[in-house]
Amino acid sequence: MSRLRAVVAFAAWYAGQFLVANVRVAGHVLRPRLAHRPVVVRHELRGRTDVEVASFIALVSLTPGTLVVDRADQVVTVHAVHAEDCDHELADLRELEDRLLAAFGRPGRTT
Repeated sequence: MSRLRAVVAFAAWYAGQFLVANVRVAGHVLRPRLAHRPVVVRHELRGRTDVEVASFIALVSLTPGTLVVDRADQVVTVHAVHAEDCDHELADLRELEDRLLAAFGRPGRTT
């Protein structure tokens, strides 16, 4: 897959995730009695360059309901307001980073 194609695919995927997050947050604003389960998780970064790490942090913080609250070395601490559980939130963060790294032209998963 060409790099441009990978970037466009990532942008389309992230736009969909962003829309879903907005709808979820709007639902909680309009119906405040809905139960939400905030979690705080630590995610080990696989991105190595400053651009990769900064892009990941920016995208997480831009997504409604999530915020990077700390970064120490290669670990970020993320607060997620509307998470199913810690494992699910970590899986979502891994998927975001995998797709982002693929758009940068390198595989996100380490073996």
